[in-house]
Amino acid sequence: MKKIISFIMAAFLGVMVTVAAFPAGDTYAATCEQTFLGLRPWYMGLTETKNDSTGKATCVVKSPSGNGADMAAFVWKIVLNITADITLMVGYVAIIFLVWGGYKYIMSAGEPGNVATAKKTITNALIGLVIALLATVIVNTIILVVDGAAK
Repeated sequence: MKKIISFIMAAFLGVMVTVAAFPAGDTYAATCEQTFLGLRPWYMGLTETKNDSTGKATCVVKSPSGNGADMAAFVWKIVLNITADITLMVGYVAIIFLVWGGYKYIMSAGEPGNVATAKKTITNALIGLVIALLATVIVNTIILVVDGAAK
C-alpha cells in the first residue's frame, strides 16, 4: 500500500512541476527573459531587443557604460538575480520537505517515535520556508533599489 501511495504522490508532484515549468500559451515567447519554474535568468533586467539584418528580433545583454556606478549596478544585478534564484530553490526544497513530513506523519500509523520525527520534519520545513520567503522579499527589495539607483 505504501508503494502505491508513494507512486501516486510522485506522479502528482511530477505533473505539478511540469505544469509550473511549461505554462500554457505563448505568454513568455516574445520576451528575452523567460523563466523556468520561476527561476530568473542571470541577465534578467539587463537585456534589450534588437533587430538583426534579416529583421528577426534578438536579445542582447546591454553593456554598462564606462563609469563605475553603471558597472557596479550591472554586477550587482547579476549577483542579485543569482541570489534570488538560490532563495527560490531553497523555498522549493522546503516545500518538498513539508510534503515529505506530511507523508511521514500519515504513514506513521500513530507510533510515537515516527510521529515525533514527522512533526520535527514539518516544523523544520516551515521554518525553512519562512526564512526562504523573507530572503526572497529582501533580495527583491534590493533589486528594486539597485534598479532605481541605476536609472
